[in-house]
Amino acid sequence: MTFTILSLTAAYALVAALLAYLLLLSRLHWVFKGLATLATVALIPLTFFGVGELRGLPTDGPIPESFRMLWAQVIEPNPLKGEKGHVFLWLQALDPDNFPLGLPRAYQLPYSEDLKIKVNDAMGKIAQGEDIQGKVDASNALPESTSEALAQEIQAVLQESRPGGSSTVGERIFQFDPAMLTFSKAAAPVTPGKPP
Repeated sequence: MTFTILSLTAAYALVAALLAYLLLLSRLHWVFKGLATLATVALIPLTFFGVGELRGLPTDGPIPESFRMLWAQVIEPNPLKGEKGHVFLWLQALDPDNFPLGLPRAYQLPYSEDLKIKVNDAMGKIAQGEDIQGKVDASNALPESTSEALAQEIQAVLQESRPGGSSTVGERIFQFDPAMLTFSKAAAPVTPGKPP
């Protein structure tokens, strides 16, 4: 995903540079030159955030509050290679009546032992033929004091591992607390009652 973002960013920068070059050499009124430049600059963040929504790439944004889990893959951290672990989930969002919303989507979550245990348990049930439904409930998150201590610990690790403490290019920092996630047998969709 990072390579894709860097490639599209470089391509966009080239278009912006060509636009700037043409605007400087053309005899257009300065208002048109300014508007074209502002429009090009305004599209930079839209392009950056739009790249993450490309099909085929797992999103690193928040997972839906209610979903059907179709499959998952757990990649454990490898300290020798300096690789962080990830948990990839293939999910289909559900509406409040348990009907599917749109197409399935791949999601990427940061690795944790608790999440690994939950996902492996759910995968075992899927392998046995069960439909598994997941819910994210923010009220099950860690207590505020624990969350704050964890956030400070993560921030300290980020500052030590990266120059300037900044995140890697193309990776949004999304902290996910596995305590918010619960898996259960999928509930049947709620259908309207039959008229008498």
